[in-house]
Amino acid sequence: MYSALKKVYIVAYKFLFNFCYQLGNKLKKHQDEKAVFVLSRTNTLQGNLKYIHEELKRQLPKVKIHLIRTENRMNFNLFKELKTINNAQYLILDDYYLPVYLIKPSKRLKVIQLWHAAGAFKKFGHSTIGTKFGPSKDYLKLIPIHSNYTHVYVSSKNTIPYYAEAFNMSQENIYNLGIPRIDMFHDDVLKKCIKGKIYESYPILKNSKNIIVLMAPTYRASGAHEETNFDFIRSLKNILSEVSEEVLIILKPHPYMSEEQLNLLGNHSNIIIDNKYFLNDWMLISDAFITDYSSAIFDFSILKRPIAHFVPDIYYYEKNRGFYEKINLISVGDILVSEDELINWIDEREKNECFDTTKMIKYNFDQTKGISEKIVQHFIEN
Repeated sequence: MYSALKKVYIVAYKFLFNFCYQLGNKLKKHQDEKAVFVLSRTNTLQGNLKYIHEELKRQLPKVKIHLIRTENRMNFNLFKELKTINNAQYLILDDYYLPVYLIKPSKRLKVIQLWHAAGAFKKFGHSTIGTKFGPSKDYLKLIPIHSNYTHVYVSSKNTIPYYAEAFNMSQENIYNLGIPRIDMFHDDVLKKCIKGKIYESYPILKNSKNIIVLMAPTYRASGAHEETNFDFIRSLKNILSEVSEEVLIILKPHPYMSEEQLNLLGNHSNIIIDNKYFLNDWMLISDAFITDYSSAIFDFSILKRPIAHFVPDIYYYEKNRGFYEKINLISVGDILVSEDELINWIDEREKNECFDTTKMIKYNFDQTKGISEKIVQHFIEN
């Protein structure tokens, strides 16, 4: 529950924020070819935003693109973002963006949500109301999160009802045209370039004997919103000295993971912790992929290589946050619930090993090629 003073602050802030937005729209002429990309997690374009950014420049050569790096905090800095948002034709997101929920957007503004997760895995947004992880009804009365999206793009028609629930919106504005970032898996020139850069940065990876296992744990909330007390990093630390000498582990930390957590791993010769390259870049050279509940496993399934979920806390995670569907329905990855199972699974891996993910791809993706082109064309014309 919020204090009376906190509620007054939020209501007053919203009123002033929306007033400034409406005033700015009246004072500044609308620009049909102005696009604003919002960076919520990093300082550079990556993932879905990066691919839509490049495609938008191709389809609209005269487009004027602006980037916003947001902290999503209700303070003075948020008002500075209004200068950029005002008079724009396209506002393009891939995550939560507070200003959109504080205003009544112009009818000419297209608010495009390219949610960073493929498929529909762990619950989020309005789907988590009433759970330990989710927002309270009291909060939603003040700030209607995930409101005002005009275009939402998802990977499959199977996921549309879940995104409609999470965003509390009509299914009519949710389109199963795909996930832009997986276009890279069909671009041989780009893949060769990315691999070359990774090998140049990490010469040890050129050793053909190494079996490269990519790990990418999902974000886990802490404090009052904590889903479970399981620590993926601590378990990883416990197994590093136990896995086969031929195995090289690549850990791709979640953007919100702290240095303090990563420091628990200490110094080991069989692990690389990288923040330089994107997760999907690392997929290109990895022989296998392990996560807990990250939807990145859907992306990796396209490569048809071994996948696994390390989920000792699955019962408690489902109870405290929840899944849209059972893991074994949306994923064919092996379910590992102990460190011994994790070690054994890793040691069983081989170079160039194939894994049948056909069922998983069919369920989670309606389209896997030319996605960026289709999405940009769609939101320009609709």
